[in-house]
Formats: sequence, structure tokens, C-alpha cells
Amino acid sequence: KDLVVGALINELDAAIGGDLEAPERNERAPLESGPPASAYLGEISVRGFRGIGPESVLPLQPGPGLTLVVGRNGSGKSSFAEAAELALTGECSRWANRKTKIWQEGWSNLHATEPPRIAVDLALEGEAGSRSVVGAWPDGGDLASVRWKIDGAEPIASLGWGEALTLYRPFLSYNELGSLLDEG
Repeated sequence: KDLVVGALINELDAAIGGDLEAPERNERAPLESGPPASAYLGEISVRGFRGIGPESVLPLQPGPGLTLVVGRNGSGKSSFAEAAELALTGECSRWANRKTKIWQEGWSNLHATEPPRIAVDLALEGEAGSRSVVGAWPDGGDLASVRWKIDGAEPIASLGWGEALTLYRPFLSYNELGSLLDEG
């Protein structure tokens, strides 16, 4: 191993001759013990976000499989999905690439009397109970002023899902789901 270290620090000749003093090696951070735990959506609570004014709750039964939320136009389906996606990924793919003022400023409900808030309950595999991811905005704040916490303290990044949520989007719109099914 000293030869490899010597080569890496441009001291290979010294390592071959045995004259290389072993460099100090920092302790490596322990590797994660495997993939993050599977999680299942439970209740989604939304206030003052997109089409939802006063606090509304979408109860879901946590568990594996596909969950479909079905309802008439304007009933809040997309608002709940976008709120949960924002809570878990930090962005909403539906309006991430839109630059118009309506999409940039239209995230907050004009009829809400309290600051926007999103709470998503998650059931983590192997854990009793649920964990809550909560985002709250200050009164009059913009979209970026949200503060996300899990169980009131930890940042959501502590769950270790960053890469998985980037690679495998947890939410698909009606159009995206339809195009996947049409493509076979």
C-alpha cells in the first residue's frame, strides 16, 4: 500500500527504496450501511399552496404499490402532488423549467389567510410510527424562503434519499403517466 500512496503523492522512488515515511492517513468516513429505508406516503397536509387555501388533508394508506388520486378538475389533486414532491425533492418538475411570472409567483394561494405550510407523513420500513417532513414559509416569503425539517429538527437530507429522488421521481402527472402507459 505504501507503493500506491507513494505513486499518488509523486514519491514512488522513495517508496520503492523504502525511504518514504508513511504519510498520515485520515480516518475515512464510514460508508453508509446500505440503501436508504423504503418509505411510504401517509397523510399530506397543505395550507396556502397552489390551489389549496385553508388547510386541507389528503389521507393515504401507507404501503407499497401505486397510489392514484382521482377527482374532478380543480379539486386539488395536482396541488397535493406538487406539495409532496416539493417536500421530498426540493422542486416541482411541472414548473421547474417554466420562467413565466405566473409559474414563479403563482405557488402561493391568494385566498389563504395564514402563511403556506406543507406536511408529509412518511412510514419508513422497519420503523414504528411515522416521520413528518414539514415546510413552512414566513408570512409574505417567496418560494425559496421555505424551511424544511423532518420531525421538527433534522434537515430532510439526513434521510439519505438525495440520489434516489433525483433518479426516480416519486410523482408522475396524468400526462406523464399516460405517456408511459402509451409507450408500453
